[in-house]
Amino acid sequence: MCGSPAEKGPGGRRGMGGAGNKGGIVVNGREQGDRAARVREAASRMMHLHYVENDVEGLLGYFDDRFGWIGTAEQEYALGAETVRGIFRQFVGKVPRCILSEEQYDVLPLAPDVDLCIGRLWIATDPATGSCLRVHQRLTFIFRWVEGAPRCCHIHISNPYSEMTEQDVGFPQGMAQQSADYLHEQLELQKKQLIAQTAELRSIYNTVPCGILRLRRRADRYELLTFNRALCRLLGSTREEIERADWSRGFLGEVLAEDTPALARSIESLTLPGDRSELDYCMHNRSGGLSYLHCCNTLISADGEGEVIQRIIFDISERVRIENSLRRLSFEDSLTGLYNRNKFNLLTDLYQKTPPARLGVASLDLNGLKEINDRMGHAAGDGLLARTALHIARSFPGQAYRVGGDEFIILDERSDEIFFRRAIESLHASMQRDGISVAIGVSWRGERCDITEQLIEADRRMYHVKAQHYANA
Repeated sequence: MCGSPAEKGPGGRRGMGGAGNKGGIVVNGREQGDRAARVREAASRMMHLHYVENDVEGLLGYFDDRFGWIGTAEQEYALGAETVRGIFRQFVGKVPRCILSEEQYDVLPLAPDVDLCIGRLWIATDPATGSCLRVHQRLTFIFRWVEGAPRCCHIHISNPYSEMTEQDVGFPQGMAQQSADYLHEQLELQKKQLIAQTAELRSIYNTVPCGILRLRRRADRYELLTFNRALCRLLGSTREEIERADWSRGFLGEVLAEDTPALARSIESLTLPGDRSELDYCMHNRSGGLSYLHCCNTLISADGEGEVIQRIIFDISERVRIENSLRRLSFEDSLTGLYNRNKFNLLTDLYQKTPPARLGVASLDLNGLKEINDRMGHAAGDGLLARTALHIARSFPGQAYRVGGDEFIILDERSDEIFFRRAIESLHASMQRDGISVAIGVSWRGERCDITEQLIEADRRMYHVKAQHYANA
């Protein structure tokens, strides 16, 4: 017998109970029954402390100051509490965790303060410990009652098959067969658990919303090994189409041309087991549109047959659409569809840090918007702003900003001066033909561009034109 943890000393919490003599010897009635139950409880607890918890100090807490011990091994024989305690303390960390079953303890009173407890149980090593042994152990305890608690003063442990039985010839066949049966039981249990786990993993593999596939890489070519159902849905293909597809590059050919090099590099960068890479890319889908995907590539293993690479693919199309919509809303004026002041501020900050090689700036301000709002209502005013923005967007697509109620700015770093000024004149003329009155101020730099100076210069010229308009009205 060896050791295990829990509360110290007798009278602790109940261990695993046992069969046999449950009512105790009917001497002194109920009192004797309670006494027998406490002895059985102490015996079971000591076995658990030793074999299950390896709490030697907890076990020693049950020992009387007079003690004798006979263990299962030939040399395990000692007398004297301190001697036995010293031996048991050597068991710390030496007893593998065990599973106790079919515990049976019976109690016989020997004297007013002495009880004999005999018992038997099965002891099997926990498979998690890496050991594999099961024995049927017999035991004898003698308890002396001290201050109302049972104190153990004798332990005798024996295994029926520790030596050969009369039926064994030349080898302890019974004990060997007993351990072999236990090993077979554990193997069958592990097999059932493995089958259950495999079924669960297969279910997860085929029901997760992301596509999963594995490829084998040999030299620079890839071979498809396995994939799940979600990949079929993600690619809009049947299982047969995916199996027949050309995976030699590690991905299908529908990937957008500009994303193909980055995707190839992402897979090729995996050189050692555990290496991982991630990438967002785009591919053409069966409906003629684009699908946005995120993939995680991992090198799983490498052997003589090649390298196994796993790819997990997520469809992020909806997320990209939402992000683009939010980005557009954050930079787009909702009434006119032109860029708003947020976008204008970002670009001017950029120009201040890195001035463009050339820059044309135009400041536009509608004439009479307030009067239209007052006379005809804000719906009419909004219509005028929308018509104005339409003219500006046609002449300077992607270069115009609504920065105030009736104020617009054009920033053109693409055109030369002649083209820019002619485009402004053409824009002004088209708005006049549409009945739109607008004041426009222009600034141009072909070198040493300064966005702040040019905005001030264009504003000044615009207000000069606006003043002339109202002076002549």
